[in-house]
Amino acid sequence: ILGYLFAGLIVGPYIPIPLFADPQRMGELAEVGVVLVMFAVGLEFRVKRLLEILPVSGLTAAAQIGGLAWAGYAVGSLMGWTPAASICLGAMISISSTMVVSAILRARPVDADVRAHVFGILVIQDVVAIVLMAVVTAIAAGETVGLKSLGLLVGQLAGVVVAMFVVGLLILPRLVRFALAQRDTEVLIVLVVGAAFGLAMAANAFGYSVALGAFIAGMAVAESGRGHDVEHAIEPLRGLFSAIFFVSIGMTVDPMVAWGSMPLALTLTAVVIGMQFLTVTVTTVLTGSALRRGIYSGLALGQIGELSFILATIAIAGGVVPKETLPALVTVATITAFTTPLLLGRAQWLVEVLDHRMPDRVQQVLAAYQAFVRRARLPGDGKTFRKPALAVVLDWTALVILFVVHATVAPRLNGKLNLIVDILAVVIAAPFIIGLLRSGHRLVAGVRTLARKGSGPTPRAKAVEVTALLTIMVGIGLPTVALIQPLARGYWDEALLLGGLLVVLVVLGWRLGRVKVSTSTSGVARLARDIAERVGPGTIEHAPSAPVIETPHAPSELAPADPLAGLDYQRIVVRAAAVGGKTLAELDLRCHTGATIVAIERAGAVIVLPTGHERLQIEDVLAVSGSVPALGRARAMLSGDAKDDSAGASTR
Repeated sequence: ILGYLFAGLIVGPYIPIPLFADPQRMGELAEVGVVLVMFAVGLEFRVKRLLEILPVSGLTAAAQIGGLAWAGYAVGSLMGWTPAASICLGAMISISSTMVVSAILRARPVDADVRAHVFGILVIQDVVAIVLMAVVTAIAAGETVGLKSLGLLVGQLAGVVVAMFVVGLLILPRLVRFALAQRDTEVLIVLVVGAAFGLAMAANAFGYSVALGAFIAGMAVAESGRGHDVEHAIEPLRGLFSAIFFVSIGMTVDPMVAWGSMPLALTLTAVVIGMQFLTVTVTTVLTGSALRRGIYSGLALGQIGELSFILATIAIAGGVVPKETLPALVTVATITAFTTPLLLGRAQWLVEVLDHRMPDRVQQVLAAYQAFVRRARLPGDGKTFRKPALAVVLDWTALVILFVVHATVAPRLNGKLNLIVDILAVVIAAPFIIGLLRSGHRLVAGVRTLARKGSGPTPRAKAVEVTALLTIMVGIGLPTVALIQPLARGYWDEALLLGGLLVVLVVLGWRLGRVKVSTSTSGVARLARDIAERVGPGTIEHAPSAPVIETPHAPSELAPADPLAGLDYQRIVVRAAAVGGKTLAELDLRCHTGATIVAIERAGAVIVLPTGHERLQIEDVLAVSGSVPALGRARAMLSGDAKDDSAGASTR
């Protein structure tokens, strides 16, 4: 990517070198690259798969966009910009670059669950970017952004997306399967590329981004079940035009102007990298994913993209932001396109450092919380709090809408009318506040029931409750802060929001401080502790090493009556020669896969609380806990089987 950017600088109009490319023509070719890349991204998302990752990726994207928008507004305010300019700056830095991420992940492949999570966030960002374009356009035209106009925009967007997807779904899968049956690569390429550009043109005709139409075309083709074959066929085209895209970005860099805007560019670079990493990592972990997935995703998204330039161009044309904003954003995009692969290359090192230095009590709570989230996704267990959670979101949304309407109308009125409007707003808000309190009480009760299932009212279960409630608060709190901060009347409103966040964090820290730490030196989390508690209290307090329980069954199977029965784990037999003879500490399975070894079965005995000093032997049977992707990576590492077959493996 750095080479492409430098090539663009050479053939651009700002360096006196006798090589020159037409910027307009290069821009048009770059748009071809955007269409092909978004089409390829759509190939990875069948409808079922998109619905599976939407809760996690959607919550993460909401927190990430809200956090970056708030940070951009804060930077603009500190620089003395107007509220309108600060809002536009927040919108510009809240969208990552699908092109950069796609190119980087091709060069540095990551785990399949990380890749799906990252692209899920990018897809949601691209949809939100359409709304942000409408907001910035209205601000640049001097118009007021109202709820009615935004509601109409979102409704039209949803209608266009559904219509294009249905049309594509009725036609494209059959044609793709027919073309593949003919074994003619040229016909296949003409068909899928024509479909991508056809739906891209349709989206553009309705006033939306060509990237949206291309993504919908990719999803429709993916429903044929042959998305991998199509992706392989168009790879040369995608590689060529994505290279042209980065060259076109390099051509827009004027070195002198970029140098003059360097202070702003460096500030925005630090904000983008830092806030992206913080919001994505924390929210990903709070949604029940492993720390590894959060860190990799946070580092992969640490840049801004092509949509930022479009937003900046609109805002500059309307005289909302200074002209040096665009070269500053181009400089940020150039720097972050260079830093993202470097930081992503250090992701595994960062995972190991944070995991090894994380206090045992925090590891135990996170492991317990991940098990809580897995139970919450089950059809039966999740019923206790799904309806209350939906009620909380609806009541909260109604209150936010009421606040926005009041903050927009009240400043335009005189004293008496203002007082009347204030009283009216309180009266209207009262039922929603009461409903929020009631649904919040039911939500807390449901979370408590699920958190204590199987372990009772322990301090660890209480910490899981608080963590779950913190996740909900972050998911709806950050977007809310980003939305209402420009409308706040003074520092008291912002102080109230900040105070609420601090209270929750203090309560969470207090709960974590009360979690009792087991004597395990390896820091294995909830399941190992639960196993030890089933064995008996003496093994926790007095055993100098891992407790060993004699069992009357064969070494190849953990009996249903053993202390592990009913817990959340999978059996994996050690068969990889590279693993045999290593200690658990040397293997460091959790850092490399995200899964945790909670017991070892060997020669009729079960080691239920590994200390990290045990050496694994070939044919050892391990009880391993974690998400389905983490278990697949652990199975490949321990058994030497590269195939991720964890999804179909038996689980107790």
